[in-house]
Amino acid sequence: MKILHIFSNWKWTGPAEHALNMAVAHLKLGHEVTFACAEPPLEERQNSIVAAAERAGISPVTKFKLNKHFNLVDNIKDLPALRRFLKEEEFDVVHTHLPNDHFLCGMALLFVPIKTILIRTCYDGHRMSGGLKTRLLLSCMTDGLITISNLTKNHIKENYGLADKDLWKVDVPVDLERFNPDKVNDSREKYHLSKETVIGGIVARVQKHRRFEILLEAIQIVTNQFPGFKFMIIGRGTHIEELAIKPSQKMGIRSNIIFTGYKREDFCETISCLNFKIFLVPGSDGSCRAVREAMAMGTPVIGAKRGILPELIEDGTDGLVVEDTPENIAEAIMLLVDDPGFCQKLGKNARTKALALFDLEKQAKKVEKIYEEVLSRQSEKNKKS
Repeated sequence: MKILHIFSNWKWTGPAEHALNMAVAHLKLGHEVTFACAEPPLEERQNSIVAAAERAGISPVTKFKLNKHFNLVDNIKDLPALRRFLKEEEFDVVHTHLPNDHFLCGMALLFVPIKTILIRTCYDGHRMSGGLKTRLLLSCMTDGLITISNLTKNHIKENYGLADKDLWKVDVPVDLERFNPDKVNDSREKYHLSKETVIGGIVARVQKHRRFEILLEAIQIVTNQFPGFKFMIIGRGTHIEELAIKPSQKMGIRSNIIFTGYKREDFCETISCLNFKIFLVPGSDGSCRAVREAMAMGTPVIGAKRGILPELIEDGTDGLVVEDTPENIAEAIMLLVDDPGFCQKLGKNARTKALALFDLEKQAKKVEKIYEEVLSRQSEKNKKS
């Protein structure tokens, strides 16, 4: 198949990573793949999806504006250019990944006399946002919609009337080789931590909505019972001083918390230090990639009953799911601190689940089958007409 993956942004985000990974996987499966995205500002190029694509061996098409949000001026420029591009290339499949590229390609294809199907992946973890515009996109400009959770899939069926035959759920994969506990050495020595020290952690940008005040209260409760307990905050944020550092000092738990800062090259080695991980609030990446990566590392996750988390984590089997009060979080932490065998069992089950559900090749083949099904359906439709 001749496939276009198109992403209306230049920033390296969770959805951007998934879109690029899927394009690379389809290339490896033998398809002719083009990847298009926005051109980043020169000073941001190294941290952009363009740089990531080039590292993966793909030269992305960046000749369109592809604004993340609806922008009248940019979209007016993009529409005729996209229309010409789609007509010239004659893709079998156009796979869109964000609302504005969905809109642009949908509008462009309305006036292109070629047999191209339009597929969209929705990265919202618990519901698809949008009103009338989204309804029009789904009803008039979508041949198939892929969701990342059953929660969103059911929400779309109930609220947007998309037929079950046009709707699929596909798990977001992670790099199972990179996040492989058997191939990663932890960096406990760097942080002067012994093998016996029990360490929890969170990977998140330190922001006001991330409920760090609840987390710190829970850690305070735990350290009253287990004074040697350590907790890593892996991430950065402009509010880290007011939200985490100063409050932990006032609460008397500063010595129990390790602020690692943002991690890139040694990210796996850092999270490998953790006995378990906490995830309280799904962020802009509705797939909760940090949870999937922890599970791939064989690290159990204590997750809140929010968004996609109860669907990702099976309580008591491969992690714990709690109402996110300080008391409940503390109780879950102490359960894992007090019972290392149970903690290890959850981690082992988490890794098993990750191998089954988060494998990129498996999910790419699943998406490939979706393309084939929709193309076949479209072909039959064209024959009848």
